[in-house]
Amino acid sequence: MGGGDSVQRRVFIATAHASQRDRRIAAAFAAGSFVVFLAVVPFVRVPLPASPAFIPAYEAALLLIDLITAALLFDQSVRLRSLAVATLASGYLFDAAMIVPHALTFPGAFAPTGMLGGGEQTTAWLYVFWHGGFPLFVIAYAVLRARESTGDDLPPRASAREIGAAIAGVGALAIALTLLATRGQDLLPVVIRGGDYSLLVTRGVSPAVWVLTLIAIVSLWKRRKSVLNLWLMLVMWVWLFDIALSAVIGSHRFDLGFYAGRLFGLIAASFVLIMLLLEMARMYAGLVEAAVSAERRIASLTRAVARADSGKARGGDTDSFVVRQGIEHYRDLLESGELDEARRRTIERLLAEEEAKLAKGR
Repeated sequence: MGGGDSVQRRVFIATAHASQRDRRIAAAFAAGSFVVFLAVVPFVRVPLPASPAFIPAYEAALLLIDLITAALLFDQSVRLRSLAVATLASGYLFDAAMIVPHALTFPGAFAPTGMLGGGEQTTAWLYVFWHGGFPLFVIAYAVLRARESTGDDLPPRASAREIGAAIAGVGALAIALTLLATRGQDLLPVVIRGGDYSLLVTRGVSPAVWVLTLIAIVSLWKRRKSVLNLWLMLVMWVWLFDIALSAVIGSHRFDLGFYAGRLFGLIAASFVLIMLLLEMARMYAGLVEAAVSAERRIASLTRAVARADSGKARGGDTDSFVVRQGIEHYRDLLESGELDEARRRTIERLLAEEEAKLAKGR
């Protein structure tokens, strides 16, 4: 791998290593979400006022978040030539694509019985395809990422052409699943009756989706040192609570679990986007700081060379050029104000040693 690729892998969140601070924040969020989940569980089946308008508002926010996340990840996949990151971006795009028919077919959201020609089972099955499909993309990402990290042979790396094919493939998959849940709903098992979806549980459908999410977490665990993998694990952790409240423990539309699970889903969808934006801002700040530091060093070297040339012109002793250059560099570091106490003491000691060498040489 060339020097440019090495720099890129340090800059992009998809390949950057998670710090201890990142791990502490993720652990705090994971613990906090678990505590909230436990607090909500006893009241999951408490009925609340029906508000079909909640679905369009909630899913519009999800759609925007998923589309932005997918776009950022696709950009990183092209720059890194990473098939794994492109697969994860496709997962977020799939999420966004499935949100649209789910919202359109939800009873009462846009029409009394939903749109797109669906029936009673349509929305429930679209939820299953949506929440079961995303973990599969995450698992595929984890497998491909592991192979990329070990250098194993992979299919062609992600490029603009592959990204276009991925987008078309996700669109085709979403259309096929939507047609299955609408036109072909009679081919699918009955999982909901009159707003009661307890059959999702008794027939093992929602527990299977929950287990897929758990498998996705396990598949990411070995590679959790990556910033992206760490936050993606947190996404899937909160996704577990979304499915548990909405489709495993909860059993009816518009009970507390219905609303609470979807709020967990909104939080889960936001994690990677928020951390992408924050990490990108932090890394940009680091690049700016490195550029400023490099400029200072160049300026220091320029001044040292100028003094050396001046010394040569006067016939002075230029053997101490390297020592003077080191002194200037150490002084610039001390003046920068960017050193902690331990480093400052070290630089001061080195500066004193170099100044002593220069004085002795005179």
